[in-house]
Amino acid sequence: MTALQKAESIRVRKGGRRIAALTAYDYPSARLLDESGVDVLLVGDSLGMVVLGFPDTTQVTLDHMLHHVAAVARAQPQALIVGDLPIHTYDTPEQALETARRLVASGAEAVKLEGGLRQAEKVRAITEAGIPVMGHIGMLPQRVIEEGGYRKKGKTPEQAQAIREGAQALIDAGAFALVLESIIPQTARLLTNCLSVPTIGIGCGHGICDGEVAVITDLLGSYPWFVPPFARTGADVAGITREAVVRYISQVRGD
Repeated sequence: MTALQKAESIRVRKGGRRIAALTAYDYPSARLLDESGVDVLLVGDSLGMVVLGFPDTTQVTLDHMLHHVAAVARAQPQALIVGDLPIHTYDTPEQALETARRLVASGAEAVKLEGGLRQAEKVRAITEAGIPVMGHIGMLPQRVIEEGGYRKKGKTPEQAQAIREGAQALIDAGAFALVLESIIPQTARLLTNCLSVPTIGIGCGHGICDGEVAVITDLLGSYPWFVPPFARTGADVAGITREAVVRYISQVRGD
């Protein structure tokens, strides 16, 4: 399928079979996740923390993203590859389009950017160029410094209405799906019910949205130094790794 067809196959899942999305940052992970049947591979700027060791996503550059998108694309997955636009690479519609084109040239099939109303014209510029766009509303990690931390969104009717207006602006500009991050369940459910494109939740509660996305290191337990309170861990790769290395060291030293 073409990139547009893949994006459309996600869009039409609204209200139907839930969408399973995971982050991927490298070739072997992309292959394993795709072979397991995941719908969307998000090359997220979360790689800044769980791969590159930065304190947040605000130090991720376009070069970082291009490198990791290309690695994931080499797996030639059936899943839709979505690449994040890193901070300050979409400050204007013209810059947003140029960044999106570079991500696509590296192998992304769609792109994702953070924000609502003020991002609508940027989304429109990208979608009118034939590149699918996934929106991202609610808690925006790229604004963690200016907001002074990670906070739940949609707690008041006014906040919920503002998020809804931003979401609708993105949809009107051509977004085929929206990530909802750290929005309280009541508001996330309201958005899911009233918006015409799939909502993909993270930190919004299980079964609230049309799908969910998780950071792969949270799911695998391979980054134990920080695990979000909403993460569901399905393995202990960090523990298994430590055990294997201790055995290896013992074997080499003859202990």
